Amino acid sequence: MTPIVSEEYKRKKKKEILAGALACFAKKGFQAAAIDDIVAYSGISKGAIYNYFKSKEEIYLELMNEQTKAGNAKIVEEISNLSSAKEKLEYLFELYKEMSPFNQERKDKITVHLEFTLHSSRDENLNRILNERGKRFFLDLISNIMEEGQAAGEFRPDADPIHVASMFWTIMDGAMLHSVLNEEYPYKTVIHYIKSLVMKDLMQN
Repeated sequence: MTPIVSEEYKRKKKKEILAGALACFAKKGFQAAAIDDIVAYSGISKGAIYNYFKSKEEIYLELMNEQTKAGNAKIVEEISNLSSAKEKLEYLFELYKEMSPFNQERKDKITVHLEFTLHSSRDENLNRILNERGKRFFLDLISNIMEEGQAAGEFRPDADPIHVASMFWTIMDGAMLHSVLNEEYPYKTVIHYIKSLVMKDLMQN
């Protein structure tokens, strides 16, 4: 008889696989890493890993989902306590400005994410999943703040919320990429300057 495995056991095992995979991807790079490498880092057999995930791509997507859920829940909670759209948008700029892309752990995560994003551009299904993920939270987050600000008369009505949201994440991705490539990149200064320009442009006179 096959032993009954509890949901708690499954969650624990998946977390162990994901932790090993993240360490593996950070050390070897997403492209170079193989399931055998994840086995070595996690200490979990290949057969057990395949019980939970079909591929290393599926493992990384799950890693992203775990990280996104935790981070997004905190962001939503924080901005819900702010009274104006202006404060919410400024909070997001400050949140990303104060992140340290030069911290080795965060630098590893950024590098792996950028590598996976480029990898997914060659795979139609992966590319669709990443785009849907981006629209579902990241674009909606800024767009909703923009629409709230426009309805309240804080932001100019002719600013396109989707365009502003896309610009925000383009800036953040670009700044983080440059910080990974160059430790002397003035990350905080750049984010602060862009924040000043964007807020000045959006605010009603």
